[in-house]
Amino acid sequence: MKKVLILEDNFATAEHLKALINEIDIKALIFAFPHPAEGYRCALENDIDLFIVDIILDTGKPADSSGLKFVSQIRKMGKYSFTPVIFVTALEDSRLYTYEELHCYRFFEKPFDARELQEEIRYCLTYSGVKPKKKRLYYRKEGIIISLKQEEIVYAESSCQFLLLYLNNRKKVSLPYITLKRFLADAEHKDFIQCSRRAVIALEYVDNVDFSNGIISLNDRMYRVEIGMRYKKILKDIFR
Repeated sequence: MKKVLILEDNFATAEHLKALINEIDIKALIFAFPHPAEGYRCALENDIDLFIVDIILDTGKPADSSGLKFVSQIRKMGKYSFTPVIFVTALEDSRLYTYEELHCYRFFEKPFDARELQEEIRYCLTYSGVKPKKKRLYYRKEGIIISLKQEEIVYAESSCQFLLLYLNNRKKVSLPYITLKRFLADAEHKDFIQCSRRAVIALEYVDNVDFSNGIISLNDRMYRVEIGMRYKKILKDIFR
């Protein structure tokens, strides 16, 4: 079943888009949200096949471009590097940026031609984008080569002269003389984000971000990681 995420603050437009998708002879699970934070969490928890995004999501805010920021963050996640994005918006001067920087598939200005948009949605859902190959990381420890699947790593923590990798099966791997900088260089940097001077988290495993107490919960709350003071603003831009 294909999964479509609609990010649109106008309820009537969102319902219209859902109806267009449901008319297509392709089974699709549709998620619709008015706020980027909700959409981002949904994207983390699911494998979305198509994003349909309005650029202006807060009409009360002058020069709002929340939709662009949302897609910019989505593109930083490895699994969405090639996922098609269709912008449906009343903002007319963002076309060049959306094509060149965010690599969107199509740009429709409101009011849009419903049938033309529907055909583009049909095409995107029929011909899925290329999925990036799962990456393995290789490290040497005590003369033995350790191979790790990147998608199994929930977070990495620097401790003394060791790098500790916490996995999604509750196991922990300790690697001597490996820095966080080296880890980020080896891994797909877009899939991880630094949350403190000592820790890097995998975006797909984030369950909850508690800014009041400075804690991030990961992998069905299996792990709790502290947020460093200097990283709070960066994380707020992503998760709020």
